[in-house]
Amino acid sequence: MEILISAVATDLISRFISSVTQNYRNHIHKEDDRRRLERILLRMHSVVEEAGGRHITNQGMILQLKGLVEGFYLGYYMLDKIKFQPPEYEVSHEIQSFALSACNSAKRFRFADAISKRTPVAFGSRSRTNLKDVVDGLETKIADMREFVILLGSHPRLPRQPYSTYLYIENCMFGSRIEKEQVINFLLCNDPHDPYVSILPIIGPPRIGKKTLVQHACLDERVRNCFSHIFFFKEDDLKTGELSLNSKASQGKYLFVIEFIWDVDEAAWTKFQSYLQNMPGIGIKVVVIGTTEDIAKFGTTQPIRVKRPSEEEFWYYFKALAFGSLDPDEHPKLASLVMQLSTEMNGSFLGATIYGELLRANPNTQFWNRILLFVRELARKHLTSSGLHPDDLFERNIPVDMSRIAVVDGQVQGCLLYDVRVAGPADGELPKLTSRDMLLGCDIPVEDKFDVLVWRSRIPPYCNYIVTYEKRKPRRMVRKRNTIYL
Repeated sequence: MEILISAVATDLISRFISSVTQNYRNHIHKEDDRRRLERILLRMHSVVEEAGGRHITNQGMILQLKGLVEGFYLGYYMLDKIKFQPPEYEVSHEIQSFALSACNSAKRFRFADAISKRTPVAFGSRSRTNLKDVVDGLETKIADMREFVILLGSHPRLPRQPYSTYLYIENCMFGSRIEKEQVINFLLCNDPHDPYVSILPIIGPPRIGKKTLVQHACLDERVRNCFSHIFFFKEDDLKTGELSLNSKASQGKYLFVIEFIWDVDEAAWTKFQSYLQNMPGIGIKVVVIGTTEDIAKFGTTQPIRVKRPSEEEFWYYFKALAFGSLDPDEHPKLASLVMQLSTEMNGSFLGATIYGELLRANPNTQFWNRILLFVRELARKHLTSSGLHPDDLFERNIPVDMSRIAVVDGQVQGCLLYDVRVAGPADGELPKLTSRDMLLGCDIPVEDKFDVLVWRSRIPPYCNYIVTYEKRKPRRMVRKRNTIYL
């Protein structure tokens, strides 16, 4: 018996020592991979920044750059996960205590349990990829870019003012560089085999940056010099005939940008096409913007599809907006909170700008905890009831039910939010009440329904986003014969 006990003890000790040794080796290897990743990202950052300041017209180089940028965002995301993401079993006591005070007793246990699990709401992608695999893949990618770097030097530079990262992101178009070059290449193409009217469809969900993409392409000096007439119209202009009144027929090269907000009016489009065929000039280019695949059939070339940013790309964008000039490495607790918040936002650029501005103006842990809980509670509520994220509901023009509209302690008022719409610079007076005011607990108007300015874009086409708030009427309870009616 003593021999058996001794053998079992020896085996357990041997396994324990082997496990400790293996964990130590894994830790050493992980540190080595992290340092390799930092060196690779430094090289990739240099190449991406240099490419961002060049006029690149070569299609092969554009595709290479797209792959490099994707790897760049993935690498930074993996590095930040190592530095900032808390263990799965760790629960923020500050968040839990706030959850218990914010939710009613029937919901407390369920919501605290959801927080402890830290299950991402919207995203789920390559973030679970093994670190070593990511490092090996990025090393191969950067090694294959030697010819790209050499050829990059032959492309002319773009004039650009020096900005810090967050100022540059706020005041310039983030992402979509590849799509922008594709639009410009279409507009500048003078192939004699092209039809007299060349049409490029651009398809993507609402508020993803399609109009911004086209506006930035049209502001390019090469495009401005190529076209003598550039017109922007919405679908209503086709229906009312304003197009023929506003455009003066004359010699030159024409560019029309047509936006279809909802369904495509086939009759109006056919009439517009016949109008173009009878116009004088030396060539016509048309860019059609829409949210459905219906417009793809109008194109004379393959459509450009603008998609939501990847989880890694969105994190890079949101981190820059939230921290501003602060260094995330010096605020690991805040970085951990904002990393969790980025997974709850479904890749919404509009949400990133709203909450990023709030976080940047209030860099303290308690406030960022409240923002995280607020967004997480709202997202889980609608995912549970409808299976859709609030941002998806806005896209489908379905009201979003907010049981409370203020992040900080203020007046508790339930509201329905709906009809997110865009107002241009010339569309009249804007609401004085902003989404920032509402989130910080301002005095709510006495009207049952009122408009709120969600965000004002700082870049062309300078859109103003407005949403309608409608107060929810409180339910009254009537007791009759031991029965409660709601």
